Amino acid sequence: MLPDDGETKRLAALTAAIAADASARDADGGFPRNAFAQLNDAGLLAAPPIGSGEALRLLRLLAAVGRGDLSVGRIYEGHVNALLLIQTYGDPKQRERYRGLAAGGAVFGVWNTDAPDDPLRLDPDGNLLGKKNFASGVDGLSHAIVTVTQNGARRMIVTPVAGRPVDRSWWRPLGMRASGSHVVDLNGVTVEPGWMLGGADDYVAQPWFSGGAIRFLAVQVGGMHAVFDAAVAHLRQTDRAKDPHQAHRLARLGVGLETGYLWLRKAAEAWDQAVVAKDAAGTHLMATANGARVAVEAAALALLEDAERGVGAAGMIAPHSLERLIRDMRTYLRQPNPDGAATAFGAAIADGRWIPNARHGAAG
Repeated sequence: MLPDDGETKRLAALTAAIAADASARDADGGFPRNAFAQLNDAGLLAAPPIGSGEALRLLRLLAAVGRGDLSVGRIYEGHVNALLLIQTYGDPKQRERYRGLAAGGAVFGVWNTDAPDDPLRLDPDGNLLGKKNFASGVDGLSHAIVTVTQNGARRMIVTPVAGRPVDRSWWRPLGMRASGSHVVDLNGVTVEPGWMLGGADDYVAQPWFSGGAIRFLAVQVGGMHAVFDAAVAHLRQTDRAKDPHQAHRLARLGVGLETGYLWLRKAAEAWDQAVVAKDAAGTHLMATANGARVAVEAAALALLEDAERGVGAAGMIAPHSLERLIRDMRTYLRQPNPDGAATAFGAAIADGRWIPNARHGAAG
């Protein structure tokens, strides 16, 4: 279904509201509270579109948020993921509790990466030991779903995070500064009844674990759109847009960005099919998500190159908007295991589990 004009206008307004504070939060690294206030006012903290058949709406929303600020997009994608995990694996009391907190403006996260020298554990007495790394949004979150390995399986625990010791010394990134992906010390937290979420290895259950990559891809496509916006605006303002060399760059920028959005549509369709059809469609979802990762990364890198060459040195100097956008985009593109995604996609093609222009992995 194509978006109506009203939805397009609402998403554009949300993008503009989020973008208003992006430069300031990049400068101070602070949690983007104004952006999340905007999301809360729009009802998008309590009720993002995560129901059956809503995948395309969700990906369009995530792209709009990322277009405003990739750091906000990263944190918001974690919030959406947390709500989806709670909706899928939580008991009725958990679902009611966290929906209520989100309705009051609470922001959630999902922290899976352990500190290499002190991974998170759960001792026999129910106490947490260790730390989480890349704990995005810690300065503004109410709760986070943290993962621990227990009896050889990955388990999820929903834990409050306000007031926990945070090591901010290592987070000196090229971009994505406002995502606040610090190290959080969870030593001594006692896990209370009702904090355990789902069962053993539910967090890594397929196809949702691999297929969930389509959410961060949507944020990245939004970041591509912001780079496109900045480059086109600069070339128009400097009266260079009609230069034939620049026209070729603009053509490639447009093709690259539209490629990203087209893959999001295909990914949304694959997700919705997997929700309904499960097995065969789940295999197709994982392959599509991996293919989308390959395509979006390639399109984004090419788009960045054309934007940088088209605008020139002026775009590398703050306060030009492209300077921050380039840093954020190049940082956020470095998602885990891109080579593994490409290998898995190639294997799916070789085995006939993914066919171009197909549904459920079968010719359509």
